[in-house]
Amino acid sequence: MRDYPTTILPCPLGCVNAVMQALDLDAERVVENVEAANLIAFDISAKNSRCKDLRVLARSVEHLRETGRPLVMEWPEIFRLLVPPGQLFVRGTEIARSLNCSRVHVENLILAKLLQPSKESRQGRGNSAIVPRSSYENFLIGRLQ
Repeated sequence: MRDYPTTILPCPLGCVNAVMQALDLDAERVVENVEAANLIAFDISAKNSRCKDLRVLARSVEHLRETGRPLVMEWPEIFRLLVPPGQLFVRGTEIARSLNCSRVHVENLILAKLLQPSKESRQGRGNSAIVPRSSYENFLIGRLQ
């Protein structure tokens, strides 16, 4: 297997509970802010369901808290916060870290064919799926709220 770079990123996305605490809002108000485009968020749920599994861009939370206005960012800027530029593949552990979810959740996204791992990916303890950057980006674009 090739030696892919490992980049441990700070958690760029937070769960609804973290946003509730940061903005002193209840869950319904957080969802309303996402739906009103006051916060940049992704639905990372592995299954098509009515229940969303939201992750909110931490920078948009900070901006809203500091200015009272929504953060305006273009897609390339948002994606650079999640995956460093120039990285052609993303390890499952890096995806879990950037999405602020478990490795099992990433595996469920792969099993649901929402992320397409490379042919070199191996499952099992100590192995992390390797996902082409484009697959991860397509998933996120499709889940942008």
